[in-house]
Amino acid sequence: MSNKLKDENSPYLLQHSENPVNWYSWSDEAFRIANENDIPIFLSIGYSTCHWCHVMEHECFEDEEVAKILNESFVSIKVDREQRPDIDSIYMAVCQMMTQRGGWPLSIFMTPDKKPFFSGTYFPKKSKGGMVGFLELLPRIADVWKNNRNDIKKSVDSIVSTLKDVSNPKISANFVSEEDMNEIFESLKDFYDEKYGGFGEAPKFPSPQNIIFLSNFYNFFKNKDALHMIDQTLTSIALGGINDHIGGGFHRYSTDVKWKVPHFEKMLYDQANLLESFYESYLVSNKEIYLDSIERTIHYLKESMLSENGAFYSAEDADSEGQEGLFYLWEEDELKKILKSDEFEFFKLLYNIKIEGNFLEETTKQTNGKNIIFLKDEIENFSEILSLEKHLIKSETLRVKEKLKKIRDKRSKPLLDDKILTDWNSMLISSLSKISRISNNFDILNLAINCDSFLKKNMIDNYDLLHCYRDGIASIDGMLDDYSFYSKSLIDLYETTLDPDYLLDSFRVCEKMIYYFWDYDDGLFFSSKKDVDDLIVRQKNLLDGASPCGNSTALYSIAKLSNYFFDDNLNRISNTLSSKLGELAKKFPINLGMFLANQFLLYKKQTQIVITSQDEKLDLSNEMVNYVVNLKSINKSIFHINSLSQRDKYINFSDKYSFLPYPSEDVKVYICSNFTCNLPAQNMNDLLKILI
Repeated sequence: MSNKLKDENSPYLLQHSENPVNWYSWSDEAFRIANENDIPIFLSIGYSTCHWCHVMEHECFEDEEVAKILNESFVSIKVDREQRPDIDSIYMAVCQMMTQRGGWPLSIFMTPDKKPFFSGTYFPKKSKGGMVGFLELLPRIADVWKNNRNDIKKSVDSIVSTLKDVSNPKISANFVSEEDMNEIFESLKDFYDEKYGGFGEAPKFPSPQNIIFLSNFYNFFKNKDALHMIDQTLTSIALGGINDHIGGGFHRYSTDVKWKVPHFEKMLYDQANLLESFYESYLVSNKEIYLDSIERTIHYLKESMLSENGAFYSAEDADSEGQEGLFYLWEEDELKKILKSDEFEFFKLLYNIKIEGNFLEETTKQTNGKNIIFLKDEIENFSEILSLEKHLIKSETLRVKEKLKKIRDKRSKPLLDDKILTDWNSMLISSLSKISRISNNFDILNLAINCDSFLKKNMIDNYDLLHCYRDGIASIDGMLDDYSFYSKSLIDLYETTLDPDYLLDSFRVCEKMIYYFWDYDDGLFFSSKKDVDDLIVRQKNLLDGASPCGNSTALYSIAKLSNYFFDDNLNRISNTLSSKLGELAKKFPINLGMFLANQFLLYKKQTQIVITSQDEKLDLSNEMVNYVVNLKSINKSIFHINSLSQRDKYINFSDKYSFLPYPSEDVKVYICSNFTCNLPAQNMNDLLKILI
């Protein structure tokens, strides 16, 4: 048995291609059939690594009884939210408006012209625990459609009207000043968990964009509370069960406030954003545990998420063999069989192993003998208990974990979603580019460069972006997030390699982003292109979610490029964007962390740093070069002049670059401001005197 999803190119849709439900993809055919037969649409949105999507599929969509009702009374449409985030965003907003909650699977009932009238998330087959069952819900909705159409029309009109208002809100300009930042920081502290770090209650998400804001805030104001919040949060994340201590990488979120019990799926965007937050925070704290987390996450990405063509896959499932987290959990007896007695006692002490288990099942809230691997404390704090030096504890820990990993790798692995997404890969390019600066690791930099090369070859044509790639097929027009994150990634690649071609590419992508998405009437960027024709509304997404929002990320690219290219239009747009988002940031700072982080671009004057040498590539092993490349200053512009042709490239950007010095035989560093340079520094002492 198969349905109309069998020829789709999404892992999520293909998962449902053998369901007895007569699924359609989001297509003209589905809406035409619904119109011709005057029947409502059931829209189900999810993604391939979603645990509760699997549960609802097993309970409802694989069930003949449920399928019979759906096939007789509805046109059923499946959407992969990662492939079509624009569709998902619209109907998730509807669900949150109607039910005050959201999540996946997202279940929407709507008219043949895409207008919603009922929404929810997960529904069991039969009613239980206060939740209405699908077998009861479907006949009720079919009956209302048939006998109370006027009520549906009234509901639809109201919902769509409200949706249009919230999708394109009228926002006044309200610039966030340096003084405002201190008030916003105090407001953000109200959401902070003083006991365990992070923001909010369970389920607790890492919110790396808020950590990046705190690192920029601390760097600007030297506020020790901000540094404490960074340290407590990232250390708790690194120690907790949300971190896969055996294989590396981070799970999507913690189901408890202590960061110990994860929701086990692993998403590429989480790895990318957490890597960036660890990098930015390391620059202000030099904490070793951040570097350890970076190293292990990159190892995981190379081993599990890297495709043969250089780009990175999307996600790994939470489930294996039909059970959530089974791949990651351990029983005490199992560990005893694998490890020697002294190894086991050592590991048990550090990682909180219990005979009854330390993992509470989400449904029963009972232990079942299974253990999550998490550290009780930082490694150095075990030195006194174990009478061992820190480096010995660390090396023994790594050895035992590697032993366990070899056994775990023999288990049935969670499903890998092998889609390649432009926006998520762009996030990772940014993070890898930055991290390669501190490590002077060309292997890490090459990961970023190779990933960018793949995107350029397969996803980009004349700076027009496509969103999704799988099995040799690139598809779906790029959305704002694709353009904003890719433009940012090219700037971050530039500021690592100082190859001006990356900077010019970013400028061209940014031009296309403005052309397709900028609202010249009311400001801010729309999420979908101006010629989109299959959506009921064109949204502006203005708040961060699990990842930073496209508008906040666009501010980074536009403001940076404005400073590099001295472009008046970019300058106007960055100021408008900043002021519009500023109004929201003063009201909802917890949801605009990335905007607040990037707002620092608009404060101090730009510092221009020029490195001159005759090296073909930037020599990050040079102490001065490494220092200025990693200088924690969002306001810097940086250049490498190693030839006359390189200097000419910048002058082609703007004639203001005539101030740039000529290449030098030895490495020299110039610190410049307002197109005037100090005498060059030729050693670290000279450089620090100028900067400090």
